[in-house]
Amino acid sequence: MKPNRNEDEYIWVQELQQRMARLEKEQQAESEAEKLRLKEAHWMHCPKCGQKLSPEKCGSVEMDVCPSCKGVWLDKGELGTIVESADQGSFFHTCLRILRVRQPPAVPPAG
Repeated sequence: MKPNRNEDEYIWVQELQQRMARLEKEQQAESEAEKLRLKEAHWMHCPKCGQKLSPEKCGSVEMDVCPSCKGVWLDKGELGTIVESADQGSFFHTCLRILRVRQPPAVPPAG
């Protein structure tokens, strides 16, 4: 008994859906592997010159310092910790005041 056109079409659609699902899983696995590879390649490396960063303790904050270009990199919240521990009239408090007062630039209306 020969399958009819509807059965052939049904089987073709099922196979296509299975291939698409398998392809999507493969692409997702490749994407995750690429993210991991990029993290390993760039983790704790200077974004400016690419050298390995060295952790340095500054009070209660651990900064990441580049031994080559002397760049200093802070994690989220570390600048606030440094500013809070500084004197009220210090350079850091002045900078923080400027950053807190600054409003985003107004976008002119389209027209």
